[in-house]
Amino acid sequence: MPAQITALPTPPSTNDPANFNTRADAFLGQMSTFATEANALAGEVNDLAVQVTQDKASAAASAATAATKASLAADQVTLAANQVTLAVGQVTLATTQAGIATTKANDAAAILVQVQNVASGVSFSTKSLTSNAIAVGTKTWTVDVGESFVEGMPIYAVAHGDPSRFMVGVCTSYVGTTLTVAVTQTSAVTGTISNWDISIGGVPGVQGAPGVGVPAGGVKGQVLSKKSSSDFDVEWASEASGVPVAFLMKYGVL
Repeated sequence: MPAQITALPTPPSTNDPANFNTRADAFLGQMSTFATEANALAGEVNDLAVQVTQDKASAAASAATAATKASLAADQVTLAANQVTLAVGQVTLATTQAGIATTKANDAAAILVQVQNVASGVSFSTKSLTSNAIAVGTKTWTVDVGESFVEGMPIYAVAHGDPSRFMVGVCTSYVGTTLTVAVTQTSAVTGTISNWDISIGGVPGVQGAPGVGVPAGGVKGQVLSKKSSSDFDVEWASEASGVPVAFLMKYGVL
């Protein structure tokens, strides 16, 4: 309980001469107690002032700590947001990579099908009476069912009996009897064709010049032998003086 100050007695007054001395003695006699109680109260007030000052400093320190923690929390929120963004990016990357892997797996499966079909003698050619104009773009043909065309396969469509008119592209779909091709290259000669020969591959190359070949003649057991240092100047000779034909053909001499 806070210090208490005892109420002072009635002070003396010149308006009451009869009681002046009595009241003066009583009033002055209470001064010692008053001083003691006043000093005690002042001490308590001082102690409270000190406590208030300490509490203020503690509150300021707490506020500073709270501000630091708030800043740290904000940094952690930013870090968490960045980590979420990174995670989203990683998920996107993983999804993209999964898509690429799926595409490659599908391509590999398609190639495997092609290889298996080639190995088993499956035909990669067909005919079509669908009318199509020679031009770049998406083209559709009605073909035989059960062909081995797959998405991504190069397609060569040439006018039946007229190799000067053709289209080259990539198979985008083969369902039932419908073959769809994204045409990317055409012949210089255009027109609308209604009789097509369609096969896997691109534009056939130009026929090369005939090779030198093996000279006529020779008998069993003979080999080719150089007659001079000139290219392809050979003749048949006994094996002791020549080189086996298989060796020459293996290394591109013939």
